[in-house]
Amino acid sequence: MSELRFESLPAMLTEAPELRPQILRDCVEVLDGEVARKRGASGLIIKGGFKIVKKLKGGRMVEDLIGWLLEEFMRSLDPFYQEYRAMDAASRGSFSDFIIDDSENVAEALLSVTDQRRERATTKVLIKTYDRLRPTAIKHVEEGIPAIGRMVQKYIVLE
Repeated sequence: MSELRFESLPAMLTEAPELRPQILRDCVEVLDGEVARKRGASGLIIKGGFKIVKKLKGGRMVEDLIGWLLEEFMRSLDPFYQEYRAMDAASRGSFSDFIIDDSENVAEALLSVTDQRRERATTKVLIKTYDRLRPTAIKHVEEGIPAIGRMVQKYIVLE
C-alpha cells in the first residue's frame, strides 16, 4: 500500500488548502449520488427533503452546508483514520474497506456533527427537514460509507 499523505484528516484541509474546492465538489457528488440511489417511501422523503435544501441560497445551500461542516466531518472521521494509519501499511487495504467494517460507528460519528449543528440551527425549514429525516439517517449514512471512504482515499494516499 502507498504511503499516507497526511498525519490527520483535518490536516488535509490545512496542509493542502488547494484541495478544498475539489473535496467540496466530491462531497456534493457523493451526496447527490447517494440521494439518487434511494428507493421506496423513505427514498421519496429523502429526495423531497434534499430537493428543498438544494433550492435554498440560490441552489448553493448543499455546497455551503458541506463547506461549513467539512472540518467537523474530518475531525469526526479522524479517529478512524488514526486507527487506519496505525495498521501495518502492507496489510491495511483501502480506507474505504476499513471504514466499511465499522460503518455503524462511522455513521454515528458523522451524524453527531449534524446533530450538534441542528441544535444550533435557526432556519426553520432546515430544522423541520432534518427532524423529519433524522430517525432513518443512520441507515442512509451507513449506505454512503463506501463512497465516503473512496472519496477520502483518493486524497490521503501518496502516488
